[in-house]
Amino acid sequence: MESYKTFGDYVLVRLDAENDRIKTKNGIELYLDTSYEPEKHVTVTGIVCGVPSRLSDNIPWKTDIEVQVGDRVIVYYLSVMNAFSKNDPKYFIKNGKRYVFINYRSIFVVIRQEKIIPINGYCLIKPMEDPFWIQTVDKLLKLKIVPVRFDLKSNTKVVFGQVKYLSKPIKEYIGGQTDEGIDIKEGDNVIMKRVTDVPLQYELHSNIDGGAKYYRVQRRYIYAKF
Repeated sequence: MESYKTFGDYVLVRLDAENDRIKTKNGIELYLDTSYEPEKHVTVTGIVCGVPSRLSDNIPWKTDIEVQVGDRVIVYYLSVMNAFSKNDPKYFIKNGKRYVFINYRSIFVVIRQEKIIPINGYCLIKPMEDPFWIQTVDKLLKLKIVPVRFDLKSNTKVVFGQVKYLSKPIKEYIGGQTDEGIDIKEGDNVIMKRVTDVPLQYELHSNIDGGAKYYRVQRRYIYAKF
């Protein structure tokens, strides 16, 4: 496995193939126009080829380096797009492969020997229906009243989900906040801040756990469990 020594907070990632095609269940390969909504087709997975010896104080939380050369990682799509910017490029091409320098803070998940390991304090949360709305629907239907649901975003400022994978707690965030006391475990149902309902991967290109949809959420944005 090729290995580089990187500096600063940068991890060198050899990106997987571009997301310019998909294969249907029937085995038919379709080509995609990635110029439309390009942010949804950015390659966010790849193999780690270089890791720094330490992290600087510029990372907005205190954490150990949890990635290793040879790991597969999932990163923030914007970090990849920015790496290919003309003003400040952070990439090179070798033997037809694309290599990008990604800030450690922009890595969400490590996949090592098929084991899914969230890092940087992130949890992978499986979205779930609002349980209180479901209870309301059941009660109304028993009364033979047809429930009417308005846009969920106008009704609540939170989202619901089930914890599927957990990272190590963050020791300290900038400002002194910590993950101490946020007692959650895999399998817990949780209530989260609405702005955290951001998918780990665009569904069309999701490739972990059979393409399951997960939100990537740091503990500090989880309000409660139930």
